[in-house]
Amino acid sequence: MRGSRIELIEGGLLRPLALGDLIGGSLADIDAARIDKTFAGKRVLITGGGGSIGSELARRVAACNPAQLTLLDSSEYNLFRIGNELRGARVVIADVRDAASMRRWFTRERPEIVFHAAALKQVPLVEAFPSEGVLTNVSGLRNVAEAAQLVDAELIFLSTDKAVDPSGVMGASKRLGEMYCQALDRRGPRRAIPVRLGNVLGSAGSVAPIFEKQLAKGGPLTVTDPQVTRYFISIPQAADALLHAAAASFSDERRGAVLTIDMGEALSIVELARETIRLAGKRPEEDVGIVFTGLRPGEKLHESLIASDEQEGPGPAAGLIAAQSPPRGLGELHELMERLALLAREGAEVELTGELFAAVATAVAAEETELKLA
Repeated sequence: MRGSRIELIEGGLLRPLALGDLIGGSLADIDAARIDKTFAGKRVLITGGGGSIGSELARRVAACNPAQLTLLDSSEYNLFRIGNELRGARVVIADVRDAASMRRWFTRERPEIVFHAAALKQVPLVEAFPSEGVLTNVSGLRNVAEAAQLVDAELIFLSTDKAVDPSGVMGASKRLGEMYCQALDRRGPRRAIPVRLGNVLGSAGSVAPIFEKQLAKGGPLTVTDPQVTRYFISIPQAADALLHAAAASFSDERRGAVLTIDMGEALSIVELARETIRLAGKRPEEDVGIVFTGLRPGEKLHESLIASDEQEGPGPAAGLIAAQSPPRGLGELHELMERLALLAREGAEVELTGELFAAVATAVAAEETELKLA
């Protein structure tokens, strides 16, 4: 009935159906048995372990009966919450930007598998503070990767579709992280696997909780542009996807690819806003308005899963896509990351962003730039 509230039975009680219920179903092709076998009896460490994805990943790993689960985060509050929930996990307050701290804690915990979820992820904020974005997303990744190598651990790096032909500093920093992991993975012997996810519905700062808060105040709901689309994945789906990708990749001989989750079709944000209003039993544009605010710095109208210079191929398991790009030398990347870290510490942000975008520019983008200059 028009204007009625749809309800879902959960635990014998009715509750309103939320946007996440429509998007966040179980991913197809997840091999639960292989995941259990991969993580059972292993020492696992998760950076950003108190965050939205990190904490859900921790719950999933804990259910696999690991020998040890370590959750590392710089947020005392986030660690306190997840530590109270997962009493068997060890919690470590530490910052991935501190290389000595990473070496010390990895040496103490001796993880065999590392999920690197710690990052600065909010596009407009990283655009406003590029030095901080580089120090966390680039230098932090390198510190974690080198600490993982020190203890002979496998590494899974959580990336984003915003790394594909990036238009903002956050996406560019993640693309550089992918390139670095690809180079590490080709060198071996341990794996360094970048995994791209879309927008994580329900994570801190994502569109769903923003819409819900705006709706609770009576609206309007804000959307950047009427044409904007995004790929979406729920927090449980993201955790499943990371475990699935790791379990499938550890036994795969192919190296140097970025793994992308098959997330189906990109969704219209304005349609998600309208659906949020309908689920509350109200009429879009009549009972609750929608206001367009314009794209924010660093944002694109549409995201992609595969970059213009990447070759798409089958992944190591169903539901995974492998993206291969022209290889970059590890020595070259180390020098670049050192220069970027130096510029970031000096606050030389114009030079920093210029060098970062030049480093991650695709072959197609470089050719287009040359044509414009000509």
